[in-house]
Amino acid sequence: MLSLVDPKDRTPLTLSDDQKTLTSQGGTTYEVLEGGIINALYPKELLAEDAREQYLYDQAAASQRYDRGVSWVFETLDHSDEAATRRFMIGLLELKPGMTVLEVGAGTGKDSALIIDQVTPGGTAVLSDLSPNMLRLATEKLQSKSVDIHFLLANGSYLPFADGAFDALFHFGGINTFSERKQAFEEMTRVVKPGGKVVIGDESIAPWLRNRPSYATLRKANPLFRAEVPLEDVPANALNFKLHYIFGNAFYVMEYTVGEKAPEVDIDLPMPGKDFVDNWRARAEKAAQ
Repeated sequence: MLSLVDPKDRTPLTLSDDQKTLTSQGGTTYEVLEGGIINALYPKELLAEDAREQYLYDQAAASQRYDRGVSWVFETLDHSDEAATRRFMIGLLELKPGMTVLEVGAGTGKDSALIIDQVTPGGTAVLSDLSPNMLRLATEKLQSKSVDIHFLLANGSYLPFADGAFDALFHFGGINTFSERKQAFEEMTRVVKPGGKVVIGDESIAPWLRNRPSYATLRKANPLFRAEVPLEDVPANALNFKLHYIFGNAFYVMEYTVGEKAPEVDIDLPMPGKDFVDNWRARAEKAAQ
């Protein structure tokens, strides 16, 4: 069984003898659903926007048309090569056989299959989503004899994992609608060990294209394309940050390495060759006068 913590207080979760529930030290219980899917959602009554997205994705999965609709979207974006772009995104994780990876918002498992392939053999892929129906589709698709695969319902803003539990984390296609987006960034960074990679992406048209006629139509047709890249939500300990525009420059994907701590600048280092105090702090104090 996957080692989990309570997403509320981060105390260890203990599996019951009948393997149907997990219980925290505080007495909170989480169910193990049919097919071994763990329901680790917190809060159990989701915030309004998250509950809405869960419902919409459940309905989309039930219709059996979700993957075809997604492929149509990418085909309209400059006839983008969906398969090649997904390989590019997963490549940013720099995965190796035996690694442990978390995918937040795994959906039907399109990107999950690439992750599983790259941590084979001996790796672990943990696939989470808000939507039970999406995860059920993924369980039908994804099997491996040489990789441990775990499926769980989880809220990206309250992840049921200890600090540094993963070598890498991937999320694509949902962060724009998270009710607590900044907290989600903090959580998705927290559960990756220092030196590990985080890759996150979603809709956001490149600024230099937004007013071109076809892109302006796209923004009118779907408000998600009006989103800005959430740079302000990136945690302070994100190092080696890079931003890419993909799928016809209508989506972004960011990558960064998790640092042990946030970087700092030395504002007190004396400027060489000066016979008086001159450094960044002195200049800031003078500018404030």
